[in-house]
Amino acid sequence: MKRAIFRSVLACLCVYATFSGFSSKSLADEKVKGFVISSESDSKTIEKVNDRILDNTKGSASKISYVVNIDDKISFSLAGLLSLDKGGVVIPVKNNNIDDVSKAILKNSEQVYVVGDKSSISDDILNGLDIKFERIGSDNPDDTNYHVNKVSEKRDLLVVDSGNDSDILGAIHYARIYNMNLYIYDSTKEIDENIISEVKNEKNIYFYDGVNSITEKLKSKIYDLSGKDKKDIKSYSLDGKDLLKTFKDRFSLRKNDNVVLSENKNLTDMISSYILADKSGYNYLVMDSDSMNLDIEKLVTESEAKNLYYVSTDKLEKYVNFRSLLSSINKEEVTGFEVNDSKGEITVSDSNSDKKNENAVSEQVTLKDNEKLVDGKVVPKEEEKKESEESSTAKSTAEKSTSEKSKTESSSASTSNSNSSSDGSFNYSKVLVMNATSYTNDPAENGGYSTTRLGTKLRYGVVAVDPRVIPLGTKLYIEGYGYAVAEDTGGAIKGNRIDLCFTNRSQAAKFGRRNVKVYILK
Repeated sequence: MKRAIFRSVLACLCVYATFSGFSSKSLADEKVKGFVISSESDSKTIEKVNDRILDNTKGSASKISYVVNIDDKISFSLAGLLSLDKGGVVIPVKNNNIDDVSKAILKNSEQVYVVGDKSSISDDILNGLDIKFERIGSDNPDDTNYHVNKVSEKRDLLVVDSGNDSDILGAIHYARIYNMNLYIYDSTKEIDENIISEVKNEKNIYFYDGVNSITEKLKSKIYDLSGKDKKDIKSYSLDGKDLLKTFKDRFSLRKNDNVVLSENKNLTDMISSYILADKSGYNYLVMDSDSMNLDIEKLVTESEAKNLYYVSTDKLEKYVNFRSLLSSINKEEVTGFEVNDSKGEITVSDSNSDKKNENAVSEQVTLKDNEKLVDGKVVPKEEEKKESEESSTAKSTAEKSTSEKSKTESSSASTSNSNSSSDGSFNYSKVLVMNATSYTNDPAENGGYSTTRLGTKLRYGVVAVDPRVIPLGTKLYIEGYGYAVAEDTGGAIKGNRIDLCFTNRSQAAKFGRRNVKVYILK
């Protein structure tokens, strides 16, 4: 009997060891999955987000509903904050209509609130549904912010200018994590003294300094109205200019297999995706619409996330930045993806995992003891200073806005890709010697188009390539040009040719045509 038991235990251990071995291998080779929650209609996108929230919360989030006109930016933002603070979901109203999916949620809700004044959203919309509701607002559209703050207990107040969508998202985030009320100030109107008067001596007033900051004059007036000492204004002004930084520190503290992403360009996408992340317990990051998002890639990779959720009001085939991010994390070509419209899922295509660039002309670069790689060039160490100075001079003559952007991207790339970012070095898989020409982002020079083959905006840092040689989405460093990404193609760009985009015609002409080293970044 004992021998039989021993054999059974041994067999179980063997089976466990075998399958755990397969499991380990499977996990080691597992790709990061990408899921898209999207519709070309902003209200439909919010509904899809609500569906996901209800799935993740087993329906508990539907107990409270906040009905709001999503074209009313301030009311929509405040409804989003209420759903984060008090629980519940945001029910979108578009063109005085509520879709059937949202109506079903409302009928199952224990509490329904209408956020906004009657001109923004009328009683008639809900009266026909035989639903009891309360309004957070009045007949005056300027009073909504005051009434929303009255719903919450008295606490510190955060003031943000309504002019920039990313500022509103950042302020919502701070108000959420620091348990503050929010005053979204419309600079075309007078200060709402009722909101300010509610903040007594025992509570503080903070200001969100983002892309559009509250002026010092206005800050002083608000502090005068509240009876506070104006010398404290500076210490109560929160820096929110870098939206990624606003979320980055919190991201690093919360390890999670799931990350929700949206691009910094659409308030509906940003707020609804942030609500999804908060209610589901997921991490959240905002991508830059016009950059390579190297910081995002680094953060997601280091977090070892397994699933990326992308919320967007756009067509599936236009998710260029998201596909590029997935390709980099999975070490796949950006074209190696399959989009499933019915599931809203982007998956990595296994067929491209070992694909080689057979047409590439490769030159392996090896640094000797007396050589150094500076700004993409191999130079003797004694000439390093001279080369760096020449490179700096060349860069300073570029158009100011594109120069500053290029510096930011270069800094980000060095931080995430280099062994020693201070000496201008970076990790690369190969170097191609290629013939480079230049073009500008003027639609008149591009057949009337202002976008790339991948649908992104033509800008400094975009390179047209032959995809058979350099796959679209590949990150590059180009001698004499800087950091770039392969996003465009051209009829004459075949084989060992590339075309570099400039936003300044004289700089494009000055670059002319030349042979350059193109570093394929890891």
